[in-house]
Amino acid sequence: MNSQKSLFISLLSLSLVWTASCGKRDAAPAAGLDVVESSIIVGSLDWEEVTTLKSQAEEKRNASAVAHVDLPAMGSRCTGFLIKNNILMTNHHCIPTESHARGVTVSFNVVEGVPKGQEERFDCSEFIGNNQELDFALLKCTGNPGQKYGVVELSEESFSGPGDVYVIQQNCDYYTDRNCYYTKKISFGSGALENGSLTHDADTLGGSSGSPVFSGTSHKVVAIHHAGLGNNGLGRGVENYAVPMDKIVSYITSNFPQVGLGSGPIQQDPPSKNNDTFEGAGTLSLNKVLKGSISSASDVDYFKFKLNSTSSIRIVLKIDGSQDLDLYVFSSQEKLLAKSESVTSTESIAGTASAGEYYVLVKGYKGATGGYRLEVEK
Repeated sequence: MNSQKSLFISLLSLSLVWTASCGKRDAAPAAGLDVVESSIIVGSLDWEEVTTLKSQAEEKRNASAVAHVDLPAMGSRCTGFLIKNNILMTNHHCIPTESHARGVTVSFNVVEGVPKGQEERFDCSEFIGNNQELDFALLKCTGNPGQKYGVVELSEESFSGPGDVYVIQQNCDYYTDRNCYYTKKISFGSGALENGSLTHDADTLGGSSGSPVFSGTSHKVVAIHHAGLGNNGLGRGVENYAVPMDKIVSYITSNFPQVGLGSGPIQQDPPSKNNDTFEGAGTLSLNKVLKGSISSASDVDYFKFKLNSTSSIRIVLKIDGSQDLDLYVFSSQEKLLAKSESVTSTESIAGTASAGEYYVLVKGYKGATGGYRLEVEK
């Protein structure tokens, strides 16, 4: 580790980073410091609008769950992302205390083509908790925005880089254009673990704090972006830093169990159970992950679950590997209500359902086989 990076780490431990990494307040370097604690652009600027992504791309799906976070108490902004239908994650230095959550609103459609001021806003001012060392904060949102915009998948495994990563963020190059609009951008780069931090060279700027860093292969969130090294006065510097997500997931699982992260209790799909018909459907417990598999081209898995009252739910199928499995929901009269047949590694169906019994079907597309995890989130 060089001396310049050592200075960065020591300053970060004193929490000075948050004073400069939200919004535009990091536009000028700190006097007398070689290290400016700010997200930075590495090399030439090559981020792009998420509206240019193909509709079926994993990056496009992930981008939908990323939000602009308005911080009235800070007089600034950050980026955040949905980890559950109604739970948003951002940086601790964006929400350092419970009082800083007051008045927070988020918008998921601050994108190119949507006029400024016409974006949809959600109240996310309920403070759940945070951690300074891991630089994350959790907020609860009203209106279950994940039902419309989706949620990301968090990695519970250590990043195995060096490898490809991408960052989705709300920003623009305000060093070049002071009047630019911070629409949703994606920047690609490479990342590697170094001294407990994920170092990456994807382009960012102040306001990108709290952005998810995705693996370019699994498309899971492997870290949360929070700082950078160097600033030449034009937002250009040496490298960026993010906190590994496996550490955060472990901390949340232990300290905020109500959030329901981590693998948690696994409901095993018994291989001997004849659940390939409606009549043989296995029981699916709410808010509990079921681990199952499609073992042959003719294999299908039926499950049933019950709601005691009208509820907002999200049914999520996370597929192991690259196999193409699909998800279907039926009424108690075996009428198809909804389906998810994308080519991504996660299929999901969300909405408001009346009290009653429902069936879920998992099957492979054109004989595809493979393992999966299934959950009904309520």
